[in-house]
Amino acid sequence: MTVSRALRQSSNVHPETLAKILAKAEELGYFKSSRLGRPHRQSKDSPHRISLVLGGVGATVSIFHSRLVNTIQRTLIRHNCECVIYSNDGSYSGFLILLEALKRQCSNAVLIIGDFPESQLKTLLMNFSGAILLDNPGVDKFDATFSSFNFDNQYGTEAMLKHLISRGRKRIVLLSGTEEHFFSRIMENSYRKVLAGAGINIDERMILHADFTSPGAAEAMTEFIKKSIAFDAVFSNDEMALGVYRVLQSNRIIIGKDVAVAGCDNLPLGQMLYPALSTVALDYEKLAEQAVEFILGKGSFTPCRKLILPELIIRESTGK
Repeated sequence: MTVSRALRQSSNVHPETLAKILAKAEELGYFKSSRLGRPHRQSKDSPHRISLVLGGVGATVSIFHSRLVNTIQRTLIRHNCECVIYSNDGSYSGFLILLEALKRQCSNAVLIIGDFPESQLKTLLMNFSGAILLDNPGVDKFDATFSSFNFDNQYGTEAMLKHLISRGRKRIVLLSGTEEHFFSRIMENSYRKVLAGAGINIDERMILHADFTSPGAAEAMTEFIKKSIAFDAVFSNDEMALGVYRVLQSNRIIIGKDVAVAGCDNLPLGQMLYPALSTVALDYEKLAEQAVEFILGKGSFTPCRKLILPELIIRESTGK
């Protein structure tokens, strides 16, 4: 019976026992392929149906959000939840189609991930009371009931900037996303706070914006270098750091020596860059688990705001 439960991924099996059973089943190449044996007992409780709404910048979805969605989906499946994913390209007509599709779907919960224009986000929150926002703090001074689970981006940004300063970097370029995006605002506010606290004058020319993509970051960095402004570090996110690396290397600037580069999100590609990228690591599994636990009612049903602390991973790109 324990083996049967383990192969059905039941949460009633102790994690260590589950791991041992699955390891042996995988070694044997075993998959249940028939209905022979004791009849499968249907659960009295129907599975939760979750609508996962994914926003994007234009027609793009960042590598970061792709990874977060994958983690959320795997967590929901592990908790016997049905997951229906809806994506949005930011256009007005596309959003209307999305909204009508969501209204037809009878869901136990609506999870909202990613970037939405403020008017669209407000509409979603008004239509789906109690919606849960992931990696999006929501709308300030807005009368709607929602919960949010976010990474503490302010803490992560300040920690990485302080690390760069501790390595003697004082001419730090901040390359964030679009100017109106909440993550960009958090990064810029933290940048101003940390530099002022360290007694470093802020050069407004060193605050750059792109569209969260590698090509967009490369374009912004190329235009900046043309201005011949002295700099010794660049702080961005991991995806945009790809574009930064390309521009710096094409200009024969040695990363980690001439200029330190730091990212945020701890995407797998960062470790494969040369030199390996220092980054702010985000615990996707913890974010997903806390959100799903809240959905399933194991926590409080009252709206909540959760912040998950990131941690620094220091590699070669910020110097030895």
